[in-house]
Amino acid sequence: MDMVFGCDKVTDPYIREQLQRVKKIKSLAYPPICLPNIHKKEGLESPPQFVTATKKTIVPMLSAPSLNCGMSVFTTSLFKEDFSPEFFVMFARRLRIHVPQRIGKFQTFLNWIGIEERPFLPYDLTESELEDFFVHGAKAATKKYNLPESELENIEYGGSLFTNEEMKNLNLKHLIPRSSYRNAKHEMGYNFGGNHFLELHYVETIKDKALAERFNIKQNQLLFFYHGGGGHATYHLGRYFANRKKNKTSEKFALFFLKCIFHFGYPNGLKHFRERWKYYFSSRAFPEIPVETEEGKRLLHSIKAAMNYGYGYRVALLRRLIDALEESLPEKAPKVSFLWDAAHNSIIEEYIDGQQLIVHRQDAMRIFSKKPVMISGSNNTLSYIGVGGNNITSSFHSLSPSAAKTIERYVHEKKSTKDPLHQTLISKRKEKKLKGVPHTYSDGLFEVTRAFEQEGIIQPLAYIRPLASIKGH
Repeated sequence: MDMVFGCDKVTDPYIREQLQRVKKIKSLAYPPICLPNIHKKEGLESPPQFVTATKKTIVPMLSAPSLNCGMSVFTTSLFKEDFSPEFFVMFARRLRIHVPQRIGKFQTFLNWIGIEERPFLPYDLTESELEDFFVHGAKAATKKYNLPESELENIEYGGSLFTNEEMKNLNLKHLIPRSSYRNAKHEMGYNFGGNHFLELHYVETIKDKALAERFNIKQNQLLFFYHGGGGHATYHLGRYFANRKKNKTSEKFALFFLKCIFHFGYPNGLKHFRERWKYYFSSRAFPEIPVETEEGKRLLHSIKAAMNYGYGYRVALLRRLIDALEESLPEKAPKVSFLWDAAHNSIIEEYIDGQQLIVHRQDAMRIFSKKPVMISGSNNTLSYIGVGGNNITSSFHSLSPSAAKTIERYVHEKKSTKDPLHQTLISKRKEKKLKGVPHTYSDGLFEVTRAFEQEGIIQPLAYIRPLASIKGH
């Protein structure tokens, strides 16, 4: 199989050192893929925008600690002329109404031992609903939030990874730690902290009218672009089933005891003490866990449960968007729907070149032929919507979800200049006034999208421009 985006051209010494460690993994099926926007990020064992495939093993450190951090683009029935700063202030306020204040470590401890309960708010889950999310993913979320099942057609894998056979033998109490059971019911669909965001864009340029008609994309139409983590459960599962560099020292100390209780607190856990210690507690750089063993299947099921929860989490955001828009512009009777939803951190079984492999994506999205793809710019540049092309196998069916680091490089090298005609309004939870951020030209984005288009991996559909962004927890 002819592959593009090999790692030979990577020059950053930090990333090259990471690559040397990765190459020692015995179960690698192919050389790694380094996507065009690959970059350095402290605290990760492998670099962002990096793809590997293994034979019959799972290597958690080849993806991120929080699986199913992902991206969604939502279409609306609104247009640019419907936008105003006043509308956006009202919308942001409505979106935040049912979001609690963050709790401290002591309250988290009281919640974990059962002394203190978190308030039950709209969009929160009961325990049985939470388990339904783990097992059935986005389908459970459409049921919970009274959304049509047709939305599942616009989510990769239909938003659910378990086979019917796997569902028959699941023991969620051995897959899901108490921390998730206590916390993952809350704050569904709301996380815009760090580099996560919810942006409101309009369609500035349609590049392919036929594709736009197929996906019902119109000039000046308002779209939401979301980048966010998959919620509390994906955070916990990625850290309970590995010893990750990204954890702070205080977190590692607490996690050690919590992981001991979770992995060894019952007879079968003690029976597997040696392998669980080696896989989830030791300081080995890239433990290779055979997927066909009992412990390998347990790990795979925990990954699928985390992925399912992440898909359901973003369905919860869809419900929040619908409710907030309906209350902000009731006279317009606005409609919102997924254009496409996909994870950019994942570990998934896939058939590649006639063989079943485990594909690990670190900040990389799966491409499906003729299905939408999205590449975010920055909050002050264009972003990109396209469609999977005819040559997706050449990049291991993988795509850069973001061009932000390339855009930063262009600005730093003064290859991109300010765009005085546009700005993005930023809404932060703790700030009453909107802040305007001037735009820059999108040369860095074009470099990344061009690399994929030239290889026939994606086709352009439209460029979209941000009007406003919601940030903060």
